Amino acid sequence: QRPKTARASPTRRRGGAAEAPRVRSERARIMSVLFDWSVPVEEKLHMMSEGTHEPVTEFNDFVNSFIFSEAFTASAQELLGVRLAHFALTYLRDILGGCLIYYGVAGIWHYVIYVVMGAKLFAGRPRPTWAVIWDQIKLAQASIFIYAMLPVLAEWFVENKWTACYFYVEEVGGWGMYALYTAIYMIIVELGVYWMHRELHEIKFLYKYVHALHHKYNRADTLSPWASIAFNPLDGVAQASPYVIALFIVPCHYLTHVFLLFFTGVWATNIHDAVPAKSEPIMGANYHTIHHTHYHYNFGQFTIVCDWLFGTLRADVSKPVKAKKAS
Repeated sequence: QRPKTARASPTRRRGGAAEAPRVRSERARIMSVLFDWSVPVEEKLHMMSEGTHEPVTEFNDFVNSFIFSEAFTASAQELLGVRLAHFALTYLRDILGGCLIYYGVAGIWHYVIYVVMGAKLFAGRPRPTWAVIWDQIKLAQASIFIYAMLPVLAEWFVENKWTACYFYVEEVGGWGMYALYTAIYMIIVELGVYWMHRELHEIKFLYKYVHALHHKYNRADTLSPWASIAFNPLDGVAQASPYVIALFIVPCHYLTHVFLLFFTGVWATNIHDAVPAKSEPIMGANYHTIHHTHYHYNFGQFTIVCDWLFGTLRADVSKPVKAKKAS
């Protein structure tokens, strides 16, 4: 019989500077359980049931150990306590990750569509001015500090075992069930994002004080990759909240959830570049540009399916249609 593996995160229930973990050595010890493929998953699940293995917490501690020094982490734990320091460091890490995704993806996108392919893609039509792009960058950067709170809140829900989130696919019966649950999760999220976005238009108070800020970019030449997350921060959190709410409804792998939550930033870059292309049934930039110019159409996130089902799809603006503009 395999001897009991040492507790994976012994400092989580202790506090004070004297008991702060040595981060670099902790990384190796965490790996001995979390990433040791010789330890059967059944044993890891048993450790989870005993409270001696917390894979979500340990994974985030592992990632944080690459970013924050041992001294910085120890100081944070002395100041805040081990538990609160864990979430504070994860929040700072998510701000950094959000900035890297925003500036990295938007920067590459900008270079490709404006520099490499600009003469072809924007022949005969204006591009966004630098003043517009700078306005979008300032708004997005200010909002990232709030956006980064959402994945931390989701982790807190998961760690407290209030959601159906899981870490090992064996917890739900293997890869087949993982695929099924992930598909259901994505359907719930797509429906949630559609209706959240639509209500931000149809409830006049929410449109005026929350969502209208993003819709000041209401022409194709005021849209750019930099507009991807240029929202009122409450708006951005509201539209991403279905990713967290769905965790309470259907099992979702924790890392899949985190990937999808951050991938929305990449996807938003795509649909805000105002470069038209045939993309059905995907919600491409051609559809989202119409959303910005005609307001009450094309609320979906990844696909046009919800707009098709609920009568808000519009693909052709060449024929005059009386648009229902939220105000």
